[in-house]
Amino acid sequence: MEKLLLVDMDKCTGCKQCSLACSLTKEDLFDSSRGRIKILKKEDIALGLQLLCEQCESHPCIASCPNGALSRDDKTGIITVDEKLCTSQGACVDACIYHAIRLHPEIKQPMFCDLCGGDPYCVKHCVPGALQWVNESDDTSKMKKKFRSSRMTKYKELKKEVA
Repeated sequence: MEKLLLVDMDKCTGCKQCSLACSLTKEDLFDSSRGRIKILKKEDIALGLQLLCEQCESHPCIASCPNGALSRDDKTGIITVDEKLCTSQGACVDACIYHAIRLHPEIKQPMFCDLCGGDPYCVKHCVPGALQWVNESDDTSKMKKKFRSSRMTKYKELKKEVA
């Protein structure tokens, strides 16, 4: 059975434990700026907003890469980077509709959630339960879309405030 990551911003406290856990497993250090999940915090309204790769069906990041460095595994749906093909142009960063891709601060390769190959480490460290790794069903797929839509609506509102 396929699984998917549910991301509920209403449960997020903004603690960044998920991002720290991610940076530990991916980079072997605690640095939330190197985590593949980014948490935007808005203290005055107690908001933690998670931005991460949604492994979306349209995957515009793959189409945007001029060198074919990004690909999607047909079986798992997980998007990965072939570091040998990547020239760090950043087209994938601009193409991501979920604002989930950043270039690594040192090696300039795209950084985004790859679901830890199917066992996301961040879920185990999300104390408030904002991240859940669940069996895919019609109900959980609908819930994922609802949560994603809610996060992106809130993200757009926050960006308007800043502009």
